[in-house]
Amino acid sequence: MSTQFVYKAIRENGQEHIGDLVAEDKDQVTEYLANHNLIPVSIDEKKESTTFEFLKMFDKLNFEDLIMFTNNLATMYRAGIPLLRSLSIIKIGKPNSLFNLALPKIHADVQAGKSLSDAMKVHDKIFSKVYISSIAAGEESGKLDEILDQLAKMLEKEMEISRLIKSGLRYPFIVLTIIALAFTVVMVYVVPKFTDFYASFDSALPLPTQIMVGMSNFVTNYWWIILAGIGAIIYGYKYTMSKPAGKLAIDTTFLKMPVFGNLIIKGNVARFALMFQILYKSGLPIIKSLDILTNSVTNSMIQKEINKLAELFRKGSEHELLQTKFIFFPELAKQMISIGLESGSLEKMLLEVGEHYSKEVQYTSRHLTAILEPVLTVIISGFVLLMALAIFMPMWNLIKVFNG
Repeated sequence: MSTQFVYKAIRENGQEHIGDLVAEDKDQVTEYLANHNLIPVSIDEKKESTTFEFLKMFDKLNFEDLIMFTNNLATMYRAGIPLLRSLSIIKIGKPNSLFNLALPKIHADVQAGKSLSDAMKVHDKIFSKVYISSIAAGEESGKLDEILDQLAKMLEKEMEISRLIKSGLRYPFIVLTIIALAFTVVMVYVVPKFTDFYASFDSALPLPTQIMVGMSNFVTNYWWIILAGIGAIIYGYKYTMSKPAGKLAIDTTFLKMPVFGNLIIKGNVARFALMFQILYKSGLPIIKSLDILTNSVTNSMIQKEINKLAELFRKGSEHELLQTKFIFFPELAKQMISIGLESGSLEKMLLEVGEHYSKEVQYTSRHLTAILEPVLTVIISGFVLLMALAIFMPMWNLIKVFNG
């Protein structure tokens, strides 16, 4: 597996040089520096910040860079420019981007006699298994330009799906974050102020105010318990996700969530169908294509269902597809794949499935705000009502005390 390293080196004239490089190990970095007349001083693995797996699924690739690279390579290939020349010309994004750091290594490997797909394998942070397998099939069939065009189209669709899901989740996340921040400010700063004021009067506090005061006292006096609880939840989540059974349980829970689960399922099915269509069109056998797709899906429950589909083909029981029960894999997608197998038009049907569920993701994400508005309205209204009662009811009691 390739890793990004940070190195510090000096030139022959003593000038210091610092940079990044994607390589399999430190020895490759050392070799790269020696080839560029650089003397290594230090080579360290670049540390990356961890992110929840649930959020990682929406930020796996820099789609724009990968699409640009794919389109550029397809254009140069059709123009008759040799592969080595193309790899030396293409520059993607910033000078120190993963692509620009990886391309010299890919160029060197191809020049040494490796195929393009083999040269890409060590850069698995950039190129997925589906991408590499498609390139390998394109090289074998002599249709690399067609496969590159298809990959670019698939990546554009995948980028669109990813952005739609992100935009759908952004609104509720922002609203809930603002409510949490407002609640914290009220508990820590506002409630203690008017609690001290009311305490100077001989008047019982109403129930809403007592609730707010109790919550405020807990937050201000036992904040360390809250932080410890959050830390325990994060640790428990990461530990559970590190175990196959735990990951399966959490991934299944995500898929069962109202609205969000449906969005995740449709996005995964659209992505699965589009990738399957690319692999099938490139000439890979169905079983091998499904094995690749199984290992490319991050949600272990969807992975399990794709594996069940692959098992049918291994046994030669694909005619039993309609009778096989899946928990999350949609019935419509199953029927369309079955029709494609029977009619010999699987490629066309997979494209139809991908297009259909891409549109479903678009519709659901665009209407997600409207779907969630009633729930968010109830949450916001409950918060505002509790605040209003907690603040104004004691004032009414004080007025009665003064009048008495």
